[in-house]
Amino acid sequence: MTEAEQSPPYGSVDRLDVSTVEKTNRPTPSNSTSGSSDSGAIKQDAKIETPNGQMTRGKMINTLIICLLQLLNFMDRYALPGILPVIIDELDLSNLQGGLLQSAFIVSYVVVAPLVGYLGDRFSRKIILIVGLTVWSLVSLAGSYMTTYSSLLALRCLGGIGEATYSAIGPAMIADMFVGDTRSNMLAMFYFMMLVGGGLGYITGSGVAAATGSWNWGLRVTPILSLISVFLIIFFLKEPARGESEGSRLVSTSWKKDIIYLLHNRSFMYSTTASVALVFVIGAVGVWGPQFVVLSRKVVFDETHTFEEISLVYGVISIVSGITAVIVGALMGMKLRVRYPPADALICGFGMLLSAPFFYGFLVAGTGPLYWIYILSFIALWFINLNWALVGDILLYVVVPTRRATAETFQIMSVHVFGDASSPFIIGLISDAFEPLIESDSEDYRKYTSLQYALLINPFIQILSASLFLVGSFYLLSDREKAKRAVANGISRQSSSN
Repeated sequence: MTEAEQSPPYGSVDRLDVSTVEKTNRPTPSNSTSGSSDSGAIKQDAKIETPNGQMTRGKMINTLIICLLQLLNFMDRYALPGILPVIIDELDLSNLQGGLLQSAFIVSYVVVAPLVGYLGDRFSRKIILIVGLTVWSLVSLAGSYMTTYSSLLALRCLGGIGEATYSAIGPAMIADMFVGDTRSNMLAMFYFMMLVGGGLGYITGSGVAAATGSWNWGLRVTPILSLISVFLIIFFLKEPARGESEGSRLVSTSWKKDIIYLLHNRSFMYSTTASVALVFVIGAVGVWGPQFVVLSRKVVFDETHTFEEISLVYGVISIVSGITAVIVGALMGMKLRVRYPPADALICGFGMLLSAPFFYGFLVAGTGPLYWIYILSFIALWFINLNWALVGDILLYVVVPTRRATAETFQIMSVHVFGDASSPFIIGLISDAFEPLIESDSEDYRKYTSLQYALLINPFIQILSASLFLVGSFYLLSDREKAKRAVANGISRQSSSN
């Protein structure tokens, strides 16, 4: 028996098609108490939380476990860029082959993620997490023992199982436990764990590899820790009821109806498409940023900075810019959306727009003083990182509870397939194509310049992302109100049937 067929703690539930509910014009608690203003409804939501959405010890433990999974996944993801130049040199790889090692996780992700999204809206999410993360941990650990390119690539292809398992379920469970500003705060913590994990990945990957003298050991830290996290899920994670924080009585509908609903949700589609462009840039700079800085030092004959040192500094930049920007972005969203309901999308759009010139400056200043490279990189990443919690929040309040895992899967799969899974090997491919065209006797100069040319596409992609976020802001208010009415009408219809 699926969870959709079981009775929630509040009583029995009639099967109700959400798409039908959204079309009803019946007065609801949300639109009868807020006047005729959608803005008033959002202001009310920003300030008031239901008892079901309050913080408890159990909910905090759940959230910490979910955030730990986010941390470990991105530690594993960015451990490889932390040692990528070493792997390229030892295995004699091209930039395209090196980029494919980072992009390979998408193979298993696109297979597993849709299944997890479907099951995550209908079956036990705790069991899905246990099975998926156990498989991912063992596969990642096995990959760390590979010594040839083909075998390493084959195991890296299975690395998407971990993120496919938790990435759709985690935010949906947070939404089931919290509402209002508390939800925004918990999402902020979830998304800055991604950035902390990425930074720690650089540090642990390069640090452990340097300490042991083997790049293989740089890939073994996170699989071991992730196996431990499986036991935390088994003994401490308590799965919340779907829509619990909002008092939702809605039940799951068919996968076809879920997808049609999402495709017609304009706020969701614009924010998803904008996020694809955002993650394309993050994936490109995350993988090739340290290598670009290393090559820039070789071009200017600066041998005082080792790759391990550069990876360490780059990791610190990623962590500090990520934590501070996610917190600031979440606070801006909570404060501004009370007066300006579309503020979340506007902050995302202007964040991407302001980041573009600094990212361009980072690339053209490559042969200048190292501190300028670090400063420009920090500012560019800071403005991009404003967006993470806000994008997650937008999805959760414009999509009804019973379709959130599917929506998370749809969004995350889109940003991976066309974003950070594509950008590393696309940048590597463009760089390899440019290298023979650059006239120089210095191989380091050719590698540096070709990589610089390839990365210069990113500022234009950032402008595209900004434009999509800003267009999406025009639909944010109405789409959020539709989701609220669907939940409210579901409750009203259930009450009348009782």
